[in-house]
Amino acid sequence: MKIILVVTNNPLAFEKYENSRKVEGSPVEVVEEASRMMLEGYSLLGSPLPPNGRLMKNPYRSIALVEEKGQSKSGRDLLLLENARQRLGETPFLSSEGGRGKDLALMDLELLETSLGHR
Repeated sequence: MKIILVVTNNPLAFEKYENSRKVEGSPVEVVEEASRMMLEGYSLLGSPLPPNGRLMKNPYRSIALVEEKGQSKSGRDLLLLENARQRLGETPFLSSEGGRGKDLALMDLELLETSLGHR
């Protein structure tokens, strides 16, 4: 059975998923941590970017990785993460203060669960 790891700066995702790695910082730092995990034998389970530009401004990001130890990896996942890092580096994120922050965290959690096939 393959191990799934969630790299996130979203407190809701960190609480919900036991096998998660909490990142303090912006979505850019989440992508950078996911890139480091690739070097430890993980690969992307889904896209590191949300499906549209509005969701790109969400200050919360959760990336699902799957353990692939012992298997050769293509550079595709690293290229996807580098592209995500560059795009997010140019993105102005919404404020996570107040009720809006909880809504944004919930949206990120829903995207994560969709990529994992849960609801």
